[in-house]
Amino acid sequence: MDIGDMLERMRDPLGAPFYPPALQVLLVVTWVFHIFFVTLALGSSAFSILGFLRPNEYRLRLARVAARLTPNAVGLGIVTGIAPLLFVQTIYDPIWYASNTLSGFWSVSFIFVVMGGYSLAYLFYLKGSADGRLLWSAVASFILLFFAGWVMHVLASVSIRPERWMEWYAPGGVIDTRGVVFHSWNIPRLAFLLPLQAGLSLAVVLTLFAWYFRRIEEDAPFMTWVADRGRWLGLAVSPLYALAGLLWAATEGAEFGVGMPVGIALAAVGLALTGYFFFLKQPMQHAPRTLLVWIIALVVVGIVREGIRAVSLARFGYSVSNYPYMMDWGSILVFGVTTVVGVAVVTYLALVLYQSGGTKRDAQVSPRVERLGSIATGMLGAWFAFFILVGLYTTFFLK
Repeated sequence: MDIGDMLERMRDPLGAPFYPPALQVLLVVTWVFHIFFVTLALGSSAFSILGFLRPNEYRLRLARVAARLTPNAVGLGIVTGIAPLLFVQTIYDPIWYASNTLSGFWSVSFIFVVMGGYSLAYLFYLKGSADGRLLWSAVASFILLFFAGWVMHVLASVSIRPERWMEWYAPGGVIDTRGVVFHSWNIPRLAFLLPLQAGLSLAVVLTLFAWYFRRIEEDAPFMTWVADRGRWLGLAVSPLYALAGLLWAATEGAEFGVGMPVGIALAAVGLALTGYFFFLKQPMQHAPRTLLVWIIALVVVGIVREGIRAVSLARFGYSVSNYPYMMDWGSILVFGVTTVVGVAVVTYLALVLYQSGGTKRDAQVSPRVERLGSIATGMLGAWFAFFILVGLYTTFFLK
């Protein structure tokens, strides 16, 4: 049995519940939101630590904000990570479960590492961010969160090298079931996707923070300072982002024969961001546009990342477009309704935040937004009730 046959036999015999290329697109889209919040958590955590280590009036004030942002970003990173994980398990199940088996100890420990990182970040925000006490908890939280990213990086790297699975499973002919070895990694890729993107996500959110609270007149100098810090951070990190992209292309990209297109795409993203931040003279006023530019950049990165995975597996005849599928209309309906309800609730919350305008004065939302809120919460309650009734029916009436 060759590697291609092995991968084919490891697929779910029932196939995917929907057209696989569509799930692949959704994988990229949902990954963009996930990586944004994950890198924001790392960036805000690092800034809160540096702000307390090198304090001045503005830096210390922003460090407290960053300490508060970190656990929220971690939580959003966890929530938005569910969807891309499910899509990976659906269309890349052979490589995902194989990599988790080969590094089983770390794939199981990942959950507890993230729990520890979140708990320590929350501890620092709740008990130590007012005066810098318990700074060790912020440092430990950052280390754990970065280590969680490292584990995911290793799992992804192992998954796209099936030709080496047997070598890692039985080195020297002796089966190793410990699952404690980090079998494969790529430092340029890691640097590109985690610390450098953390800097850029933080830079974008700093400009958004200043833009949102721009109406508070007494805080105008501070908000201008925050927006400028965001611009300068983005300008400093973007060239390094382009360089790391080129190194990623020259190593992993070249390994799979796509070094040139990957290098062009990632270098272009880094240079475009450099130019954008260089010519961004009013970072506070143009913060929403900055967010849009960053989201587009992350979409490009997501496509490149997915392209590398597809090319690595195409060597063995594995293709998402050839993955068998059978339309599961029940699952599709549940997914569709859940998406509609979720989008409605998130849209309502976003509109309330926007219309409140970051002002200390009492703000009123429009009647249309209030109606949307009533509809969204009603839909959410009805959907919860539906799941409860299905569970009760399944438990007591189905035999």
